[in-house]
Formats: sequence, structure tokens, C-alpha cells
Amino acid sequence: MLIVSRHKDSLVAGSEVWMVKPEHIDDILRICITSPRYLPEGKRCGAVIATDAELSAGALISTIRSCAVGLDLPPLLAVSIGYPLDAAPPFVLRRNRDLTPTAWPAFASATPCLTGLSETFATGEGEAFLAFIDEELRPALAEHFPIDPDDVTLTGQSFGGLFVLSALVRRPNAFRRYLAVSPSLWWDDGAVLRMAERAAVTFPAPSATVYMCIGELENKARFGAQFAAVKSQLPSAMQKADMMGDMFVMQRLLQPWVGTQFSIEAHVFPEESHESIMGAALSRGLRRLYGNL
Repeated sequence: MLIVSRHKDSLVAGSEVWMVKPEHIDDILRICITSPRYLPEGKRCGAVIATDAELSAGALISTIRSCAVGLDLPPLLAVSIGYPLDAAPPFVLRRNRDLTPTAWPAFASATPCLTGLSETFATGEGEAFLAFIDEELRPALAEHFPIDPDDVTLTGQSFGGLFVLSALVRRPNAFRRYLAVSPSLWWDDGAVLRMAERAAVTFPAPSATVYMCIGELENKARFGAQFAAVKSQLPSAMQKADMMGDMFVMQRLLQPWVGTQFSIEAHVFPEESHESIMGAALSRGLRRLYGNL
């Protein structure tokens, strides 16, 4: 990984932005990094790495910092991965490439009706993105900040939640904690659910804690209303998506791992939608994963 530039953030104290060129991704990524306000001399902290910096960075920083003041969370480095602010095509297309586990042409052809953009973008490069985080970004963070590289939480929402769970079943021991928010497990007719079924009988139980959550308003009726105008243009798997049901299927598929080393929890947040859930998910999910809820 090449750090193309590195500068202090002018809005958030203790924050900086890296522009990096990954080894196996033909793109520039924008990494937002915020150090804990208080860390005793000589101590190392854990880190939370989130996808979709454009959507998650502010909420992640405020949640981690506020909860650390009240001892609801330990001091943590907040890291969000996104794209240059002037990227063209924009992040809403680039994330489709990096957060999805398989190439799915049916979704690519439906992208314009979902985004309002004429461009389409490749999908299915999640393995390269995972390798970047695991093999390139994490060691670089440990080199420049006082973190424990073995104490990392991975989190993301929607396609980000899908990515988190695909990371879990592809590299079960890569991270200590996984927070998957509103995971889009309908992707490619349940590709990650099939991966999970294989992983549970192929890999030994990892030393990891998993928290999945979804809003009670993320249901078929609401999605049907949201996408009514374009429903006929969507892949059938997306039209029939049962996000809440898929989350509990994932929990069941990974039950063979559950024991002293591994735990997985699924939670439904009342009165939250796909668009409103992130604040509650970060607060409740991180506190749960770090044993303070």
C-alpha cells in the first residue's frame, strides 16, 4: 500500500486523512482516522474499521469518543474507508465493486434505476478489498498509531454489512469482532449464506464475537413501497428480499461454531429503518461487542 498523501483533518481534532493506493485495487482510497482523546502513555488501543466513510465516519467518531468519556467503550482508534470526495464515478458506485463478494451482472444492469446515474460499475471485488484491509491497512495503522493490530473490529452497513459477514466466513480469524448492520444477504441469491454454510463445516470455530442487527422497518412491505416504481427492473432476489429472515438464517448457519471461542447475536431494533439505523447500531452494537451492554 502506498500512502499518497497524509494530512490533518481541519474539522475534527485528533483526526487525519490518508489517500492511499492499494496493491491490488486499481483506485485511490480515502481513509479517515481519529485517535482516542485520552490514551495513557505506553498503552495501545483497539481499532474499529468501518466501510463507507462518506456515510459512517461522523457517526463512528462521535459514538466512540462519547462512549469512551462515559466508560461505555474503551479508547479506540476510529477508521473509516471511503473514496476521494471528487471521485467519478462517485462512491455509491465504487462501493458496489468493493463491498460485494461475487460478480452479479443482474444487479449491475439495475444500477441506473437505483442510483439515478447512467454509469454502471463492476461488482464482486470484495476479496481484494478484504485483503487490502487485512494485509495492508492494518499493518500500516499499527506502524503509525499505538494500536494492537490483533484487536480490531470490522463494521459496515447494508452492502457494508454484507461485506463484514463475507469477511467473517472467508477469513474467520482476521478480526476479533464483527458488527454487521442491515446486511444485504439477498446479494446474488444468498451467496454469503452459501459461503457461511460451507465455512461452518470447513473451518474450526474462530476466536471472534459477532453482532448483527436490523431495523424492524426493514421489511418486505416497506421495501416494496420504496422500490415500487422500479420493481420490474430489479433482480428477482432483490424483489423477494427478506433481510430480517436472512439475518436469522445466518445466525443459524453459524451455530456449529458457537462455544467458548465464538459467539453470534442477532438483534432487531424497534422503529428503525434501513436509513435510520446506523446511530443506534453503532452505539448498541459496539457496547455489546466490548462487553458493556
